[in-house]
Amino acid sequence: MKCVYCVEDKPLSSFTKVEHVMPQSFGLFRNNFTLKNIVCDDCNQYFGDSLEIVMARDTFEGTSRFEFELKSPKDFKFLGKRSRMIIKIAEGECKGAYAYREYSKEQDKIVIKPVPQIGFLKNEPAKYEYYLLDQIPSKSYLEKNGFDMKNPKAIRAVGIDVDTARQILSEKGIKFEYQGEAGPSENPKEDWLCKIECLIDSTIFRTVAKIAFNYLVYWEGRDFLLHHSFDTLRSFIRYGKQADYPLVRVDDNPILADEPVEGRRRLGHIVTVNWAADKKSIVSQISLFNWASYRISLARPFSGEQRNIRRGHFFSVNSRQILDLEARPISP
Repeated sequence: MKCVYCVEDKPLSSFTKVEHVMPQSFGLFRNNFTLKNIVCDDCNQYFGDSLEIVMARDTFEGTSRFEFELKSPKDFKFLGKRSRMIIKIAEGECKGAYAYREYSKEQDKIVIKPVPQIGFLKNEPAKYEYYLLDQIPSKSYLEKNGFDMKNPKAIRAVGIDVDTARQILSEKGIKFEYQGEAGPSENPKEDWLCKIECLIDSTIFRTVAKIAFNYLVYWEGRDFLLHHSFDTLRSFIRYGKQADYPLVRVDDNPILADEPVEGRRRLGHIVTVNWAADKKSIVSQISLFNWASYRISLARPFSGEQRNIRRGHFFSVNSRQILDLEARPISP
């Protein structure tokens, strides 16, 4: 038996686990696509511990699992400073302040809370800029860069008690005068409009590339994917080895032609595979929750057996079914 990822010959006893084309953390589907005796247990374990867990816990798509009730709020885990996601309050008197998500046992839901931080008022344009406690600049830096250091209300402590804020600022030579409470409301019924920035790095790219690779293996079989044309992507997925060209690209454009760039789309995951425009390379498209679209170069070029590999599927989050996608000509 040869694993399609590590390409090592192993006994059948090393293939006891089932590999899912779509990671189970993104839903269990009635007619699920699974791989048996294709991915060895060592590679399966590695992917679960090192790639899929990141996609599930530390991406916008991962947090969407709670919004669409694929996961219970009590299962939410905040990664702290290790997180690839930055959340900032987008409106109100604390616009620009850092925030984080946390499970509230009292409300039984995921809530937004302010991160401990200190804001300094800048003169032009007049707005507060917020710094995490371990990133607070020196007094001289603030004075040289247009911050108002004379106005008592020019310093705002958020998510931190007054005494701690005073001590931290004192160590920087900055005087802090308490001017009353400031910051986001603690009213549990009040929602905050927030802006989320996500770092999409190599780990995320490797995870979506694995979905694409698994998808093609499911339809075309082990021998087809063991062809050397797939070695570049195989090494990237399993070992993180970078190629001399982009293996994965991401953008906001929808995969389905009848859906908008901005606005509501169908709720589900999309996976497609096809020959590229050059008819020599194999490409795939992946979108989790039909949000960002990842385009993966599976083989560039492919020198093996020419097959009709064109297909696509929609993993419906609502019905938990996997539906065929069909390409139809557009009427003139």
